[in-house]
Amino acid sequence: MAEKLIQALEAKVADLIALSHELNRENRQLKLRTAELQRERKELLERQRKASEAVDNTLQRLRNIEGGS
Repeated sequence: MAEKLIQALEAKVADLIALSHELNRENRQLKLRTAELQRERKELLERQRKASEAVDNTLQRLRNIEGGS
């Protein structure tokens, strides 16, 4: 009887160890993905800022052209 309980406990411990390894692997992947998304967001914000500047500059040039005519 005690032997079966020990075996069941050992099996549960092995399952928990396997689950722990899987969760650690998944956590590493999620951290990498998070870093990648943060980098991508930073790049997109920079592109948006540059596009906004270009639009503002173009509008200002058009205003200058209209004002000079």
